[in-house]
Amino acid sequence: MSFFRSIIPVTLISLMASVFLLFLGSMTGYEGSKSGYAVLRTSVSVDDRYLVSILGEDVVSESSQWVLLDGFDSLQKISLDTYYSRVLSFDPRNDGYADKLKSVFINDDKRSVYIPLRAGNWNPNLLDKKLNDHLIGIPYSINYYGVGRPLFLFFIIFASCSLALLVICFLKRKNNRGVGKIVFIVPVLSSLVFFGAPGIGCAALFTAFFIFFKDPITDLVKLFGRSSGANTKKIKKIKKEVLMPYRLYWYFLPVFLAALAIIVIFSQINILFLLAVFVTAAAVFFFSSGKEHRRFAPVMIIRRHFPEFVFPVYILPFVIGVFLTLFFTPIVPGSYNSNERFDTIIDENDYYAHLKFQVSFSTRQFGTSSTAFPAFFIDTDGLPSMDTASTINNIDLNDFPPFPLANLMDFFNDVNNGNRTDTGSGSGGLKETLSLLVLLIFLVPGLVLRKKHDNTAKVNMDIIKKIPGKNRLIGINWNRKLLYNDKNKLRDRKDA
Repeated sequence: MSFFRSIIPVTLISLMASVFLLFLGSMTGYEGSKSGYAVLRTSVSVDDRYLVSILGEDVVSESSQWVLLDGFDSLQKISLDTYYSRVLSFDPRNDGYADKLKSVFINDDKRSVYIPLRAGNWNPNLLDKKLNDHLIGIPYSINYYGVGRPLFLFFIIFASCSLALLVICFLKRKNNRGVGKIVFIVPVLSSLVFFGAPGIGCAALFTAFFIFFKDPITDLVKLFGRSSGANTKKIKKIKKEVLMPYRLYWYFLPVFLAALAIIVIFSQINILFLLAVFVTAAAVFFFSSGKEHRRFAPVMIIRRHFPEFVFPVYILPFVIGVFLTLFFTPIVPGSYNSNERFDTIIDENDYYAHLKFQVSFSTRQFGTSSTAFPAFFIDTDGLPSMDTASTINNIDLNDFPPFPLANLMDFFNDVNNGNRTDTGSGSGGLKETLSLLVLLIFLVPGLVLRKKHDNTAKVNMDIIKKIPGKNRLIGINWNRKLLYNDKNKLRDRKDA
């Protein structure tokens, strides 16, 4: 009964923590669209800047766009919603680009605002509630166009990896005592599945971390459980019984941090959410470490000299799951949530034509858009001079802002063409995939050390077989040597 009394509370805490993290990830939008837009439509009389103040500065709207204008002394950027109060329709600087740009946001007496669907703002329920609270009495409609992540694929792969981990823990329950409690943090790590392959990769690193540091953590928990007195006394005990005996363990801590940083930098994983998962997993692991009830507590005679690398076989299912996710995710198609078409398309060439016109307006032949007229430049005396060797086409476009509606127009074209966009595991592309190769490094110690251990065992058995009739005596002396000789640095030796 003591076994069930100890395991049930830990299981309940783990499940409750995992439900909370899944709910948190869902509410913050990590389960949602990888890309796309929500289109809000209201009456043209609704102030655009008021909508931006509600929805945030990252929305694409009339007031967020700008038009270039030759101010004769410099090139100016003018907000689209204030353009017509600055430039009249018969102004020769009005090249028609502003009219075409405005039609993207105002059409048929309707104002359109485009909201990028990214982690943190995609959630339809939260967005609908915000609009209902602020647009009281104002008719509006909102449609969501997004590419969904194949969460079912992510969770199926993670569940399969977790089941494989459970089987490995059962098969190795006698060889690696104490590792089995790692199963309590698996439900907590399930919330990382929102991030696809990088999330499963971080789950593998967390699993390796807690298996690697299980002995220091267990000793630390037991130390706090039985110690009392002043804080200085506890600190001395921690240094003596945890920090010093396991000092070689701490040298490998930067390796885990570096691998985790590489994955986070080249993926869309939210660092704050990742920290929340780690802290929760650590709390569950600490609690499970303090729930071991044994009638016999072995006392360590010889301090451990070298860390045990038993975690590779346990994280192998998750590493395989990462690369399965990378393989299958592009195959699973994403689709847009509406069949509506967008009629107004602004080509990138329209923007660059507008840019060239405004840049060269002051030195252009008045009343024509001919590019044959030679360009002018400001000479050293401060006066315009004709550059007969070049024309107005010789403009370095890198000196000016890129096409601001490139992403929105790509989205329009995909919707109009009915294309299904690759859902991918994130926006990191090749860099994100290459960053996940760091997980292979954590499989190497298990292969190298296991091979060395197998060779050592074979040599010892050969020695016993060569001396018949003295197997029992040699076995006793051999065990005594292992127990009390400090030359074997790859094993933990405990005695009662």
